Amino acid sequence: MKVLLMTFNSSYIHPNLALRWLYVSRDKSHETFIREYTIKDNLDKVIKEIDDLDVDVIGMSVYIWNAEITREFIRKINSDNRYRIILGGPEVTYECDEWLDENIEGIIKGEGEISFWDAVNHKSNIDGFYSKEYKSEVAYARVDIDYLESLESPYYLSFDDNNRHNRYMYLETSRGCPYRCSYCLSSLDNHVRNFSLEYVYRQLDMLKTHPVKQVKFLDRTFNSHPKRALDIARYINELDVDVSFQFEVALEFFSKDLLDFFVNAKKDRFRFEVGVQTFNQKTLQAINRVQDEKRLSDNISLFARNGLIMHTDLIAGLPYEGYDSFKESFYKLFRLHSDEIQMGILKLLKGTVMKREALQNGTIANNYPPYEVISTRWLSKGEMDRIKGVAKVLDKTYNNSRMRYTFDTLYEMGFDIFEIMADYQKRLSTINKIQISDYFVELDKIMDDEYQTDIKGILLNDYYRLFNERPKPIFKRPDETIRKELYKKLIEQGYDEHMLNQYSLLDYGYENGLIYQLIIYSPLHKLARIEKYSLDLDRIG
Repeated sequence: MKVLLMTFNSSYIHPNLALRWLYVSRDKSHETFIREYTIKDNLDKVIKEIDDLDVDVIGMSVYIWNAEITREFIRKINSDNRYRIILGGPEVTYECDEWLDENIEGIIKGEGEISFWDAVNHKSNIDGFYSKEYKSEVAYARVDIDYLESLESPYYLSFDDNNRHNRYMYLETSRGCPYRCSYCLSSLDNHVRNFSLEYVYRQLDMLKTHPVKQVKFLDRTFNSHPKRALDIARYINELDVDVSFQFEVALEFFSKDLLDFFVNAKKDRFRFEVGVQTFNQKTLQAINRVQDEKRLSDNISLFARNGLIMHTDLIAGLPYEGYDSFKESFYKLFRLHSDEIQMGILKLLKGTVMKREALQNGTIANNYPPYEVISTRWLSKGEMDRIKGVAKVLDKTYNNSRMRYTFDTLYEMGFDIFEIMADYQKRLSTINKIQISDYFVELDKIMDDEYQTDIKGILLNDYYRLFNERPKPIFKRPDETIRKELYKKLIEQGYDEHMLNQYSLLDYGYENGLIYQLIIYSPLHKLARIEKYSLDLDRIG
């Protein structure tokens, strides 16, 4: 029998670990293939490729981002029921009866390393198997960790050798989550099971000869066991590899040993995803989320001051969180200066407690993936749309560091300045595509018109760092006499005249033009340095 394991990934760099676990646990009496596509691939071309493989069984991994294309694929390729199709993944694990109306054989609810192959082989009494014939309530299938460790590693399969270095590696060191946040699917599997440290270390050691773009830990809370987390982090810190590692953490629950370790560890080795979600205490209680606001804020600030890279999350649409409350949560988080602030919209995921409670409370959400909330009792559709606009500005200007210094300097204005920029973005985007320079010019105009504040020097400090050679000006530059006077003084101090004329420029700095910035680019077309001079042309920085 020929078995195809396939999915539609969100993009090429995100490989699917679930398929690889199925592959290494395969029944070797069958010929098994893996094929990964993306949600942007041409579906007719995908179908032709699969038809040419002439397989008997297709196992598919389904998520919110690929649910619609998966459904369309099944309808097109299996209109005549020529394939046995078995589905698995979070999107079909809960509230999945509608999927049985498609031309599929059944669904694996939970972990499929054993159950999937039992279904392929038509065994009876299969854990987690749900089908038209077996529609009684089935328990979530779980696989013993010792069994998984006995299998070939799913992370270093030979068919990945040619492209592994260009893709992320998703690594499991545990399964399950210790918390019960009502909006999250992970809360439905709160039986935390850890892979042995010896197994984890073996997988990490292989990176020395099998480099990847980045390692992303799939552990829902990396620090749920502090000593174990510290052991793994120490091991990673000493690895002789040029790879960064990303963890999802509950930062407020870091032990002192963990905090001390990361503050002194290699700063470019670790990245942290910190789920803040909200600072509204009534909301936190309603979603069954434990949070120590002071300790969380202190630890985010500590990591930021010490150069550790953090991605922090807020969620709009949670219960009891109105527009003003969300703005306050944003301001509290923004002033802590994490590297990225992701403003997501609440998704009412199948099977979660949040979906049931939110719908009872009058929340309106899309009934198709990704099931985003449209409005709540506390947040109107118009307010939600404004938050989406702010999130877009945040991504284009702050999270990608294009205007990072500017907004860090203006942090006390918090959400308001992003709101104004979002209104501008909405107006301009109806006319033409917004260039990054447009954001700089508009923000200068806003601050000048609305707040009578000249921030050209602050903006230019960010602007010139975006280029590898002298860019076009966005504001009127200082008088040519000042430039010549400064350049003459620099030449007297030993600067090369040709270098100054060809690879540098002078522009306003801080304090309303009383300070000047000399921006020097190298002949290799990269920013060399920015020097600052006072009005009397003395160097001040």
